[in-house]
Amino acid sequence: MAKGAVIPIVINKKTFMDKDQEPEESVEPEVEKSEPIAESEPSPEVEESPEENLPHLEDKTKKPAHHQLWQKYLTHKRWTIPASVVLVMGLVVLIPWTRYHTAGLVLKKDAIIVIKDSVSNTPVSGATVSDGSSSSETDGNGKAILRSLSVGHHTLTVSKKYYKDGKTDLLVPVLKAKNTPNLSIVATGRQVKIKVTDFVNGGGLSNVDIEVAGTDAKTDKNGEALVVVPAGVATQTTNLSFNGYNSLKTTIKVSDNSVAQNNLKLVASGKVYFLSKLSGTIDIVKTNLDGSGRQTVLPGTGKEDDTDTILLASRDWGYLTLLSTRDGDKAKLFVMNTNDDKLLTMDEGDATFTPVGWYNHYFIYTVGRNGYNAWQPNAFSIKSYNADTGQLATLANTNASGSSNYDAQYEAIWNTIIMGNDVVYSRTWYKYPGYTQVSGQQNVLSAIHPDGTNSRQLKSVDSSTSYISNLRLNKPSELDFSVYDSGSSNSTYYVLDKQGNVNQSSDLTDKSFYNEATTYLASPSGQQTFWQEERDGKNTLFIGDQDGGNPKQIASLSDYDTYGWYTDNYLLVSKNGSELYIMSKNGLSDELKALKISDYHKPDRSFYGYGGGYGGI
Repeated sequence: MAKGAVIPIVINKKTFMDKDQEPEESVEPEVEKSEPIAESEPSPEVEESPEENLPHLEDKTKKPAHHQLWQKYLTHKRWTIPASVVLVMGLVVLIPWTRYHTAGLVLKKDAIIVIKDSVSNTPVSGATVSDGSSSSETDGNGKAILRSLSVGHHTLTVSKKYYKDGKTDLLVPVLKAKNTPNLSIVATGRQVKIKVTDFVNGGGLSNVDIEVAGTDAKTDKNGEALVVVPAGVATQTTNLSFNGYNSLKTTIKVSDNSVAQNNLKLVASGKVYFLSKLSGTIDIVKTNLDGSGRQTVLPGTGKEDDTDTILLASRDWGYLTLLSTRDGDKAKLFVMNTNDDKLLTMDEGDATFTPVGWYNHYFIYTVGRNGYNAWQPNAFSIKSYNADTGQLATLANTNASGSSNYDAQYEAIWNTIIMGNDVVYSRTWYKYPGYTQVSGQQNVLSAIHPDGTNSRQLKSVDSSTSYISNLRLNKPSELDFSVYDSGSSNSTYYVLDKQGNVNQSSDLTDKSFYNEATTYLASPSGQQTFWQEERDGKNTLFIGDQDGGNPKQIASLSDYDTYGWYTDNYLLVSKNGSELYIMSKNGLSDELKALKISDYHKPDRSFYGYGGGYGGI
């Protein structure tokens, strides 16, 4: 071939053929044979590589446009992928005829429906609601929750004894439902309304289980329920049960002419314990809070001291302490666990036991040992008993020195008081036959925790001139005391605050100090207090915070005295020193009364100022 001639290229016609066309035979033209073209002498008519102008030959280094777009999408995936999800969901929402079918394949939601009575329009509890795959029972407010339904349309069926079955369509939306759907069903029996309230405070009780005529119901948030029973009977036996309350079996009225209203009361579970001499001996008795279910827990033996048999309950009523001569001529201290009402001996011996009171489940008391000479140490002790473990601990012992009465020097412990987390007491030195001026010693005010830890002195004075004479609780965690100076025959008054600081008081006088102190009864949680103040010859009752602050008057000019708490919701009060009542902590009114539990036996002895347990005042 001559120099500079163009080489003809055969292109298969199929390369550019439409996909629907039939292929034709390609005719390959003849190529004239010639000498090869020299590489160093390219044809002047061909300036570029032939491949660049041929559509069937791709550039292996250059990416297609759609591939470049994909690379950009992935590079910015932090916002492109979420945007795509939003776009897809938006399309689903904007196309109603596809959104539920599509979303229902992956989206599940809880659905709520309320079932009501067709006549009274009140909630129907205990009805079964089902869509065929899942079911739920309506609560006291008539509400049923069907879990994990696919979004879209469902057909629900509703059934309950003494009602016609109901059916309705329910749409589970992709977005949040605007309204809660409801369905009314028709009763086939007689409708009866029941309201359940707390026996003491009158408040409605929600979610109380009601069984009547083979069907179940629950009270709503107001303590009300509608039940349907068979026609033709005037009464029905009903069982009520509710956590924290005694079960009740009673009879309700049924009417053929109207919806009968039945008001029922439940009594909080638990027992209150007290001494009773109804049998002729001093027994320990327990009853329900309404006085029902009376039981004699521990019969008296007839040996009990009529005026000095003492029963003190811990704040949670978990334990009782009994001081009694029930099995001999010497008084013993006993403890009773109210879980099983078993009586155990706490302490005994040739001694005089004096209760101080409960601190949680520690019982504090003093022991005066008989037969000790003045010069002998340990004649008097303060002890604690851990009712949970049964362990005794000695918190303090008296000291003494000498060899006979004539040279004896000895300590006495007075005014032992439970204040906050401490047992606070005073020590005074004497010399025979009872003089308080003792050289070389210190009279002190001390404190110790009920478990025997953190013993410390709060104040000390020279025993040759002064002594700490009296202690009294001014507030639950504030104690007043006096220091008597024998030289001036005057008393100086001090205040011990809840932080353990001792400061001299400028307000207290002999007259104000020796007025009877207020007894603040602490609630089981320790967060509330209950006390009384005398006004115009009658008692005004208050509750306040743990320090006796923020008082709220709950009764005025009443005949009731404070007695204790039962849980943090109820107050115990006494009347005439022998009648035990229970009342709401919300106070007395025309609607709320103090309800009598029982008569009881009260010894002559009272524990004024002691607020760590109940039964002592």
